[in-house]
Amino acid sequence: MKIESLTPYWPWLLGLLIGAALGAALGYFGQCTSGTCPLTSTWWRGAIYGGVIGLLFALSNSSQPRRPEIEAPRETLPSDRHDAGADKL
Repeated sequence: MKIESLTPYWPWLLGLLIGAALGAALGYFGQCTSGTCPLTSTWWRGAIYGGVIGLLFALSNSSQPRRPEIEAPRETLPSDRHDAGADKL
């Protein structure tokens, strides 16, 4: 896989990695020793939660431009023209 193909996704990957690192640190240094806390019971579970939150944060702050919607040209009907009936009066 070429690095150029990952260029548009680097903000998402960065958010995922930062979130996973922070979640793993929280899980490792967390205060829950009984194993009942879903976030801080193990470091890998904290990494998963942190990675998901980091990815969601990166996706919500995405600054990629949206595609402009192409509007089809509108055909004018004879009844739509303002001067269509002026000649017949």
